[in-house]
Amino acid sequence: MRFYRPTFELAALQQPQDRLVSKLGGRPWGFPQTRWPVCPDCFYPMSMVAQLEHDPPMIDLSLPGGVLHLFFCANLLCLSYGAGGCEAVILRCEEIGHGLTEQPPDEDGNQSNNGEVWIAGWEPHDDPVPLERVSSFYDDGDHMNLPDGIAQPFGFDSRWNTKAGGVPYWTGNGVTLDPSSIACPPFEFLLQIHQMVYVDGAAPPADVVGCTVSIYREIAGETEWEHHAPAKPSASPMSVISEHGAQSYGVDFVNFGSDGTAFVFIDRRSAPPVVRWHWSR
Repeated sequence: MRFYRPTFELAALQQPQDRLVSKLGGRPWGFPQTRWPVCPDCFYPMSMVAQLEHDPPMIDLSLPGGVLHLFFCANLLCLSYGAGGCEAVILRCEEIGHGLTEQPPDEDGNQSNNGEVWIAGWEPHDDPVPLERVSSFYDDGDHMNLPDGIAQPFGFDSRWNTKAGGVPYWTGNGVTLDPSSIACPPFEFLLQIHQMVYVDGAAPPADVVGCTVSIYREIAGETEWEHHAPAKPSASPMSVISEHGAQSYGVDFVNFGSDGTAFVFIDRRSAPPVVRWHWSR
């Protein structure tokens, strides 16, 4: 099996968006505001987690020109937070307009935009999970009995927890599928997204990205931190973290319970396909 890891660019370091790009967070490009999903419990407009173009073999929507949108309820006081507050919308290319779509404000006039990173490319990898063990990744009991080296081929390194294809690399809570909502089959694993993704290069200044930038270093077995706050913080909850001198940095772009991962599944039997997802810690 093959899986694909995305490489990212921080949107704040790019020219203003002038076309559709696959990305995590931010505002969607050309999304009809009349289609914007609302949480069924608190009735707040949901927050966009991802906008992903049909781009096989990485993102195969079985719909050329299709665009997948993932939304979730970001209201921490809502009963759907982390449970049923996840929605997916696939639009055909002719339904995509031009320009960035603003999230409708909630009843208090607030918006809950996430941090924004663009997908710059994809790196192919061979999934080390043996084919005869694949079915165990969809049954919690079987998954618990897998050797650690198979259940988590790369440990719990969050760098490997954002990927498309292969099998889902579950969190420490094991298989969190709800078979009444996401039965596999007919649903197939499409991708997963950790709330922290990594960007190549040195961590940018806080005032450039508009969020807190935290730099750490290990000295004599102790971890020392430097926290740099921007003069004008952005409205998103994004933060940046990096080891001193490292040539990559982490971007915490969304709040999935402080260290969560989203798991996305697709049923290709209908046109457009049905996509359902959830996140867990």
